[in-house]
Amino acid sequence: MPVRTILLLCFAPFAIGALQGCGGDDGGSSSSGETSGGALGECPPDSDAQAQAGYQALQDQCATCHSTTKTGAARIGAPEDVNVDDPASVTAEAGEIYSEIQIGGANGADGMPLGAKLPDDTIESIRIYLACDATQ
Repeated sequence: MPVRTILLLCFAPFAIGALQGCGGDDGGSSSSGETSGGALGECPPDSDAQAQAGYQALQDQCATCHSTTKTGAARIGAPEDVNVDDPASVTAEAGEIYSEIQIGGANGADGMPLGAKLPDDTIESIRIYLACDATQ
């Protein structure tokens, strides 16, 4: 086999792999709330009711610590810049919020809410709310 053919066969997988990272949108979410694909997925059509349920779940489950009205020890360690009652904060942190609730905090896990794991349908409602740019 000629040396050129051997080199081509050896390096072709690396070249193809490198092309996957070139240009275009990677489908991930950004800090501006862009949610085309990525962890949050698409905003499904006719999802207003489910998005509203996701908004309400965030308020019910997260505002205890993640609220602009909570300060100091009342936040129980929640970062000052993550507040579910502030639409700009929710939009900016949408990917992180979703990641944390997917993990959950049950059995010592590092997710949210602390000490619990939300039901799958609640997590999906929150995902839809976040994917639809948290506009409720």
